[in-house]
Parts: sequence; C-alpha cells; structure tokens
Amino acid sequence: MMPRVQSVRIKRSSEGQFLLLWGATEKEIPPPPEDRTILKPENRDYWYDIEYAGWNSEKINIPDSPRDGASGKTLIYLQPGDDHPYMQQYAETIEKRSAAAGIRLEIYNARWDEKLFDDNVNLAISRKPDMILLNPEHQKQSNAWYRRINQAGIPVIGGNFLADNEGHSYLLAWTGPDDWGQSRLLARTMADKLQGQGGYAILQHYEGNSSYYARTWGVITELEDYAPELVHLDSRVGMIPSEAAEAVEDWLKQYGDRLKGIFSADDGEVMQAVAEVLERNGRKDICCVAAGSSRLGLELIMENKLHASSFQSPVFDAETAIQTITDWFEGLTIEPIRYLPKHIVTRKDAPDFMAESFQVNSLNMEHLYNSIREYKWRACYNFFGDLYEKILTRKVIPVRMFQGICLEILTGMIVLLQEEGLSVEENLGSYSQLANHLTRDSDIASVLEWLNGLAQQVIAAKLTKINKKTQIQEIVEYIDKNYTRPMSLKSLSYDFSISQAYLGQIFRKETGMKFNDYLNEKRIEEAKKLFRGENVVINKIALQLGYTDPAYFYRLFKKKTGMSAMEYIQQLSE
Repeated sequence: MMPRVQSVRIKRSSEGQFLLLWGATEKEIPPPPEDRTILKPENRDYWYDIEYAGWNSEKINIPDSPRDGASGKTLIYLQPGDDHPYMQQYAETIEKRSAAAGIRLEIYNARWDEKLFDDNVNLAISRKPDMILLNPEHQKQSNAWYRRINQAGIPVIGGNFLADNEGHSYLLAWTGPDDWGQSRLLARTMADKLQGQGGYAILQHYEGNSSYYARTWGVITELEDYAPELVHLDSRVGMIPSEAAEAVEDWLKQYGDRLKGIFSADDGEVMQAVAEVLERNGRKDICCVAAGSSRLGLELIMENKLHASSFQSPVFDAETAIQTITDWFEGLTIEPIRYLPKHIVTRKDAPDFMAESFQVNSLNMEHLYNSIREYKWRACYNFFGDLYEKILTRKVIPVRMFQGICLEILTGMIVLLQEEGLSVEENLGSYSQLANHLTRDSDIASVLEWLNGLAQQVIAAKLTKINKKTQIQEIVEYIDKNYTRPMSLKSLSYDFSISQAYLGQIFRKETGMKFNDYLNEKRIEEAKKLFRGENVVINKIALQLGYTDPAYFYRLFKKKTGMSAMEYIQQLSE
C-alpha cells in the first residue's frame, strides 16, 4: 500500500467541540489491479480508476501562484444548481468566505442544465478571472470543461463532485468529500447495526455523477467483503422525495420482512419521506443510513428516524475550497486533493455538527505587540482568549495556518526582546525548544496558553530591565497585603488574567515556594501575632485569616509550629 497525504481530520477541542484540521493524516492508495478483464462490478478493484482518481494523475499546464494574497482577486464559481439545500449552503458559504478574504466573487448557476453549464464555462473564460471554482454534476463531461479552462491559462479548482483521472490533470487541486471512503464506512455502520444479516436496498444518486458510483458501488463492493450474508435486494434512483417514497413502498411490498436496511444517497428531504413511509407501515425495524450531514438529516438522527449519516457539511466543504484558493494565492503548497474527513455521525455526536461555522477574522498582531511594549499583561491574556474563541467558532483551520499564526506571534515576541538587548535563550528558552513546542501535535488551548505565558515572560523581562514591578511581583505584593482574605491559585489566576498553571510556575520561581506554602506561612505568622492579644478565640482568628474551616487551621498550625494553637497560646502566657 502506498500512503499519500490526506488533507483533513477531525479533532476535538478541550471544550469537546469539533475542529476540522488538515495536514496531518494519510489515505492509503493501493496499487492498480493487474488484470481488470476478469473483474466484475461487485469487485472493488473494478472501480479503481474512479475511486482513486487524481492520485496518479500527471499535471498539465499548471500555473504558478502570484504569491500576493487573495485580496482583490476575481473568483468565478460555476454552480450546477441552486435548488438543493446542500448547494444553497455551499454557495452561501463561498460568498461569505470570499467577502471576508477580499475576493471579488461571481456565481454562474447552470440550473442542472448541462448545456447551460457549458455556456457558463465559456462565459467564465471570456471574463478572464484570477481563478475558477468548478462544481460539475457530470463527471465525464467535466473533463472538457477543466481542459478548456486550463488551456486558457486560468487556474481552476474542482469542488464537491469528484473529478476523474483526466480532469485531475488540469486542476490545481480538488476539494470535497471522500465519497467512496465514507460510503464504505457508512455501509459498515449499517451492517454492524444489522449484525450482517438480512437484505438491504439503495436509494441512488442521479446516474452519471460521481456520487452515483460511490454511493452505489462503494456500498455494494464493501458489503461483499465485510458482510457477505447481507443481501443486496435492489437499487433505484431516489433523489426526489416522491420517487424515494414510491421505491420504499414497492420494496416493502416486494420483500416484506427480508428488507432490513436502506442506504440513501441523500439525508435531507429524501430521508424524511422515507421515514414517513416506514412509520406509516410500522417498520421501525429497518435501519436507515444516508450520505450527508444536512441539518434535516441531523434532526432525523436525533429523532431516531435515521441511524447514521456520513459527515459531509456543505459549510465545511465550501470552507475547504476557499481556504485552498487563498492558500494558493498566498504561495503555500497545496495538496492535489483535500478531502473532508471520513466520519460517521450518530445520535451520540449529531449535536456537535449542528452549529454553524464562521471564519477566523484577521488578527491584529500589532495590538498584541503594543500590549507587550506597554506592559499590559491583561490585554495580552485577552488577545489569546479572543484568538481561541475565534478558532472554536471557525471550526475549520489548517494545521499549517494555526502553526503559522503561532510562529508569527513567537517571532514578534523574539523581536521585542532583541529590541531591548535581552537574551532570548535566558527568557524564553532555546530556539530549538521553541520550534519543537510549535510543531508538536498539541492541544490548541495548551499551545495558546503557552504563548500567553511567553508573552508574560517578555513583559517581565522588560520590566526587570527598567526596575519596575513585573506581573508576578504585583501578585506577590497583592498577596502580602490581602493574605487574610479567602484566595486560591485559581481565584488569583482569574483576578490577574493569567493561567493557573503558569501562575503556579512563575510564583515558585519568584518566591522559591509553592503558592499554598507561601500563603499559609503568611497566615500562620499573623496568627502568632493575634494569639498575643486578650480573650483569644481560635475559631474567630482562623476565620479572620481566611480559613473557612477552623479544623484545617488547627491541623496546619500544628504541622507548621510543632504544637497546637492552644499549646502555643499557653506558652505565650507562661
């Protein structure tokens, strides 16, 4: 097997939300079959050239990036149609993300008419845009369109519907779902639910497009190997709700209890129509799975009317396309294929996929650097908190992009130290240590917390040079003045906008003691003074010193002094 870079993976943030990251996973591409003449459609190798299209294509006439960014560029998006919820959301996201990137966008809608799509290709070429994004329903016909755009010298990217080997030769890149891979996973999910027994039928996509093959033969060939006792009963095109409902009614009559599973090429209105037919016929025993993760499909999963769907968000799909386009304009290396991740959505995680996605707005790095120059450690903390929130709501972020942001921040902090003639190694650590920290596969929250800690160290180093109080010195001074108040490392971290872990680390470095030891020592020394007074009530003094549990104070006092509080008071009176 030959591993190739796969673009995208899913990762949970520390809050449990999903982030979409690319640049770190692999897809295994098997070698081509030797003798295809003996293969039948039920054999997975029969479909090799379609399933693995693009991985072995020779690129033709691919232009170089201008390396000057996407802002001001003209993008034409050639859309197959706009009356399907997936295509509507895809186009809306293309519009939002293009506007945010400063891209001038034009959308030409073919209304599912192949002749109109062909005319739109010619119109787009005549407009001589900086880039064309092509989303063609017809896989074979798209080869001529890709070739025509390529020969005109216009960079072209394919999106959503798969291209074939020839089409990939003319593309800068292709982005979209790994339709074959996720159809195979979804087929297995259905088989597992059915324990590999019974019969199943397929509601197919329209014949001729890439989804028709992936969501029909990807299922059949996978189950031939994975669950050979699960019988394929029938397949029919079912992309219109009325057609799907009619097909299911026929299957129920023809196959009765033999029908145990339905695989649908669409999870939206089609699946809703199927659910209504099954409910009307009292067939809750049938396991339904469907391609796509539309909002309606996710709601059906939550209502137990759909067992599972394959992850295919139109928002993420379009996000990945636009990010790839902006990456290319900025001169970054882009993979020839950027798949969405393969993931099966069930009732367990359906709510995680129902939130919308927004972009990470441009960061005001100068605001961060000015905050460091002006010793505003709280503003630095807020900067990293805001960045984390943006990443969480953005949901789609390349690993390279995140590492690039972090590297830019780190480089800026190094420059700020060097401006003051301060040693980077003494204040932040060696360059190799810093680089290793950025390139490790760490949790996003922990990396940003680490960078915030470095920003605080830069501020501390600059303040030390001019003999002013550092943040930790301010904190120690606050403790010295307010140690009788209830406080903890956690409460101080909130009060001073600093992470608890980092505060504990720099507190020990500054005082030579752990926070709790330092605080308790202060309080015990004050208790000794208060015990010299008249009419001493130990419980009241414990509360006065910030201990909410007097019993804890008794134990602590004896541990620190070697005698109980009462013994100490008696010793004073002797």
